[in-house]
Amino acid sequence: MLKPTNQPIDHKFPNGVSRARHDPPRPPEAPRSGQPLWAGGLQDATSAVRAFNNANRAHEDLWSRVRHATDIVRHARHEVADAESLAADADAAHRLIRAEHQDRGAPRVRQLLLAGLTIALDGLACNFAAQALGGGPRETLVWTVLFLAVLAAGELALDVYQERQRRAVWRLLAGGLGAFVAMLGALRYSFLITVGTEGPVTAVIGAALFTAVTTCLVLLGYRALRAAETAAAWKARRRKLALERKARAARGTVQAQIARRDRLADAYLSQLRTSLLQSCTASQLAAMEHAVRMHLAGKDER
Repeated sequence: MLKPTNQPIDHKFPNGVSRARHDPPRPPEAPRSGQPLWAGGLQDATSAVRAFNNANRAHEDLWSRVRHATDIVRHARHEVADAESLAADADAAHRLIRAEHQDRGAPRVRQLLLAGLTIALDGLACNFAAQALGGGPRETLVWTVLFLAVLAAGELALDVYQERQRRAVWRLLAGGLGAFVAMLGALRYSFLITVGTEGPVTAVIGAALFTAVTTCLVLLGYRALRAAETAAAWKARRRKLALERKARAARGTVQAQIARRDRLADAYLSQLRTSLLQSCTASQLAAMEHAVRMHLAGKDER
C-alpha cells in the first residue's frame, strides 16, 4: 500500500498509482541589504560607489564626470546610427537611379571636362574659319569663341534630347550641327585658298582634314556626354558620399568619446580599488571592478 505524500499529484496511472509533480528549481533570490557589498552584481557595485562618493566630494565629482562622458557616448552612438541609416538610404536611392541608366555610369564632372577638352582642341580649326571672315585679331577671337560655343551647345543639346527620347528634334539638331560643321569647312577653304600658294587642291585637302577633325572631336564630345551619369544620379551620388563622410566622422567622434570615458573610468577605479579591498577579497576584486565599470558605462558594451 502506497503511503500518502504531501507533493501535489501530477498524473494518475491505472491501478491507483500516482506520480508526484516535481517543480522546477527556483532562481536564486536577489541579495538582501544585509549581505556584504561583494556578494552580488550591479546593485552591490552601486552601493560601493555610493559609499565611496559619500566619503569625499572629489570622488563624487569624478563619478559625475564619468557618467556625463557616458551620456555623451550614448548620444554619439545615436548620431552614428542615424547617420548610417541615412547613408544606407542614400546608397539605395543611388543604386535605384543607376539601375535606370546602367549604360551611364561615368562620373559626370570628368565627362564634362572631356567634352570641354574636345571643344578646346578644335580651337585652331575654328580660328582658321574665323580668319576667313576678315577683321582684326579681336574680331577673329570673338568669332572663334562663338564657333566653339555653337559646337559645345550642339553637343549638349544632342545629349539632352537623346535622353528625352525626342527623336525628331534630335535629328533636326544633328542636321543643323552637321551643316554648321560644313560651313566651317567652307570658311577654312576660303581662308586657305586666300593665304596659300599651293593651289585649290591643297586648300580643299586642308579644309577637308580640318573639317574631319572637327567632326571627330564633336562626336567624341557627344559620346563622352552620353557616357556620363545623369544629373539625378550625380546628385544622388554626391548626397551618398556626403552622408558616408558624415557617418565616418560620427564613428570617429564615438571612438574619441569612448576613449575619454574610459580614461575617466580608469581614474575613478584607481581611487576606488583601495576601498573595494576593504569589503571584498582579492579573488573577488576583478568581478567587483567589472561590475563598477559596467555601472560607470551605463551597462553599455563597446
